[in-house]
Amino acid sequence: MAHNLSKYLSEEELIEYVKPYLKSKGFKKKNKRWTKDIGDFTICFYIQGSQWDKKDYYIRPGIFINELLSIPNIYYGDWWTEIEQTTPEAIMREFEQWCDEWTNKALIKERYFQFVEWDKRNPLEKRRAELVDYKKDPCPAEEFFALRDVTQKYILDNF
Repeated sequence: MAHNLSKYLSEEELIEYVKPYLKSKGFKKKNKRWTKDIGDFTICFYIQGSQWDKKDYYIRPGIFINELLSIPNIYYGDWWTEIEQTTPEAIMREFEQWCDEWTNKALIKERYFQFVEWDKRNPLEKRRAELVDYKKDPCPAEEFFALRDVTQKYILDNF
């Protein structure tokens, strides 16, 4: 959910802030998407305009597994998140921290197993019926909600 509050930057102002910042870190820009290949992964920083309100936007970092890039129908990454609009410095800190965590294979595999156990306790039917107490049993990694079967298999076989 985007939170375009007047005290924060407009989409254009954020783009102007992140352009030199990400370029200095080796990211390549195409439209409002910056990517950087780091070997096993490609990191993506994406600013997406809202279809509902031209003044609103979303900050959606993603991580692609490079071995799976040839498999079609993936836009945001093998996993992705959304960063709340705050200050540009806080956004970039959160982006870098998230990327560090989600390119750490051991941590990803550990979180994947935690998510599988959580998902068994809280299957989709239970979640749809709003019978899950997320405060007592928080999801360990929302990034896995849209995980493709091929990505799950790759994590199990290679991480």
